Order: sequence, then structure tokens, then C-alpha cells
Amino acid sequence: MREKIAKLAARPLAVAYLAAVALWLFAVVVGAVKSGWYASRGQGGDYAVALDQLELVALVEQKPGQGVPEGDWLVSSDGDPQMYWNCGGRYLEQITLEMETLWPTGAVVFYYRLPGQADFSADQMVYAQRVGEHSYLFDLGGVFAEEIRIDPASQGGVILRLEGLSCAAPGWRRLISDWQQLALLLALPPLAAAAWRLVPRRRGAD
Repeated sequence: MREKIAKLAARPLAVAYLAAVALWLFAVVVGAVKSGWYASRGQGGDYAVALDQLELVALVEQKPGQGVPEGDWLVSSDGDPQMYWNCGGRYLEQITLEMETLWPTGAVVFYYRLPGQADFSADQMVYAQRVGEHSYLFDLGGVFAEEIRIDPASQGGVILRLEGLSCAAPGWRRLISDWQQLALLLALPPLAAAAWRLVPRRRGAD
């Protein structure tokens, strides 16, 4: 057993990759268990939010006219339009906003407020990932939130139409990493192995 450990220690890159994969699998398992537990309590899982549950701020009805077709269009009346949904305590992992726009929106931002928290905080903010022509994804990783807020535009005069808001629980689908996670899994082990090789040299120099 000691010989096997010694052989592994002589191969720090292999050890680093094994540790990275082990940590990745552990995080996926923990996330899947938490997701399933909250879903069993009715506080998680996949959920479609009815648009009439949203409280709109600085978003007013836009009537059809020049450049604006028929439909339920809204316009941002100032530079800080907001949409609120009081979820009443729910485990949120991924939120998808379906929204069509006629003008560039600028940043689309998501905030969440924890139970007992008085107000939203910039420390609890997630920028949207554009995953389709009208789809904006917010990957929270798993938070138990009391209320959420979405800022669909960062300027006034943006004409938009809300088409849907939904919560999703990826569960075991998190085993399929995105490009950012894959890049970390590939890049961090060599860095850790290089740092490990430097440690004995420094001790010898001392």
C-alpha cells in the first residue's frame, strides 16, 4: 500500500487529475441529493412561473405603432426596469427567461433574496447567459431563495415581450460539464502539480 502511495506521489499530475475528478463527482452527487430532497418537499424541481405572478416595475404597456407589431409588448420607462417574483422559499438551480426584444437590452441581470434578508444585494447577482434567440439562462448552482428580481434591460425605451419564466433542476445532468467547468478541470490539475513540485525545492533551499 505504501509503495502504491509513493508511486502516486511521484506522479503529481495524475494525482491532481484524480483529485479534480473526485471533487467534481462529489459536487455533482451532493447537488443531485439536495435537488431531490427539496423537490420531494415541493420546494424545488422544475416549475413554470405564471407571468401574472410577476410584479413589474418601470415596465409599462406599449401599444402597437411604427416598428411595434401587435402583441403584449412592454417598454422600460426608465433605466432600471425590474421584475419580481416572491417564490416564498424555493430551492433554485437554473432559471430561464424567455423574452423577445425589439431593441438591444444591455445587461440582463438576476438577483435573489434569502429568507430573513431585508433587501437584495449586489453580492447575490448573476448575469444572464444567452442560450437562444429569446432565451436567457441564470445558473445559480443551488440557492434557497425567498424572492427573486430580474432586471431585463439596463436602459429606458427598450421594448420587450415576456414569453416565459421557468425553474429547472438539472440533477444528474450536471455530470455534463459546460466549457468553463471543463476548462477548469483541465487547467487546474497541471497548476496544482507544478506547485507541488516547487514545494520540496523551497524546503531544500531553506
